[in-house]
Amino acid sequence: MPETARIITVTLNPAIDRVIVIEELKVGEAQIGQTVLRVPGGKGVNVSHALAAMNIPTTATGFLGADNRVDFLPLLSNPMIGDQFISMPGRTRENITLADPNGVDTHIRDRGLAVDAKALEQMRDLLSELATKENIVVFSGSIPPGITEEHFADLVELCATTGARVVVDTSGKAVEAIRDQKLWLLAPNDRELSQLVGKELPSRREQLAAAKHLLKRVEMVLLSCGKEGAYLLGKGITFHARADMDPRWVRNTVGCGDVLLAAFLGGLWRKQSPREAFVLAVATAAASAAHPATATWDDPVLEELLTRVTVRDV
Repeated sequence: MPETARIITVTLNPAIDRVIVIEELKVGEAQIGQTVLRVPGGKGVNVSHALAAMNIPTTATGFLGADNRVDFLPLLSNPMIGDQFISMPGRTRENITLADPNGVDTHIRDRGLAVDAKALEQMRDLLSELATKENIVVFSGSIPPGITEEHFADLVELCATTGARVVVDTSGKAVEAIRDQKLWLLAPNDRELSQLVGKELPSRREQLAAAKHLLKRVEMVLLSCGKEGAYLLGKGITFHARADMDPRWVRNTVGCGDVLLAAFLGGLWRKQSPREAFVLAVATAAASAAHPATATWDDPVLEELLTRVTVRDV
């Protein structure tokens, strides 16, 4: 990457992520839970958080509610993160994860704060400045009320036409909106890949075939497959990697896909080869799963997991 390169994360629908541990979730019954985590989040926010942990400079933008923007200050005060969030009246949404000791997580997602036309125009102007040809622009997460699929596609295209390397990691109708756009990197999971191609992909073989088909308009595809690892596809590249980790190490899987993407981009930013960056990404995502906090890891655990990653051509 050029010395002046910077990774820009765009989180249009950020959230405060709250994790509540419940002994055994029973639908319809009053239960006792314990909040073990309440942190600023959203997929792009997690990417910036992970990049900052790697000492890689990043600029974070998106929309925040003015009423609880203070909840994001511990993250945005990090000197490695440039705060370019646009404030709007109201409160940023709060998402809840109900976790039980058996490792089964139930995610409750709020729709988010509605974006008005003025704030959307501010975002267009900001991205026009940030999306320079030496930068990477990462669109991560869902789109909030007030932003249509057409608005989202327009923002993505705006960044691509400036020459910036554009990354997209989203789902639902936002995925459909960018189905035909040329991108530098797509980072779906298997469900989002099905949405991208418009059909069910029940087998891994069908998923890989679909991902390879996307390479006609995308330079790389980073396909995350949870505990089964990940795949990296590109021109002359079809890798699978998985970290051999004891399942008992798993503490919190929220944000692991964001860490996978962040570490891959961080590796490339450090001028690693795609293969090297991919190995780093898989190990870092696994290390994040072994930590109770979202998009966070302990370096000794990461060092251990780097020795446990197996990578192969597929």
